[in-house]
Formats: sequence, C-alpha cells, structure tokens
Amino acid sequence: MPQKIWSRPDNPTRAVATRLGITRERLSRAIHVIKRDARLRPADNVTIWDDGTVTVDSDVQIGNIYDEI
Repeated sequence: MPQKIWSRPDNPTRAVATRLGITRERLSRAIHVIKRDARLRPADNVTIWDDGTVTVDSDVQIGNIYDEI
C-alpha cells in the first residue's frame, strides 16, 4: 500500500524528489503538468504518494509523477 510522503501547502522538498528517485526540477515540472491537466491552480494543494501517485484532498488520483518524467 502506498505511503503519503507530501501533503503540505508549500512546494515539495528535495527529500520528496530523492525519495521518488528524481531531481527536484523534474518533480516540479511533473506536478505542474498534473495540476494543469486536472485544471487546478498552481497554488492548489495535492498529496504525493511514494509510488508517484498524486491525489487531491479527497484522495482522487489526478496523475502520477512517473508518467510525466
């Protein structure tokens, strides 16, 4: 079962990118694409899981980091 690794209002840290095995820049680009495709604003909060899944507050999956890198 995936574990939540980020759900704070600010930008994910380098530790989140490291845990996913990617650079922080790639993580940032992937999140922006996922948010844009889900019609979210850049400031909207998302949750990142250790399998790369990205969900909104209601735990609805809106994308996966690994699909965007």
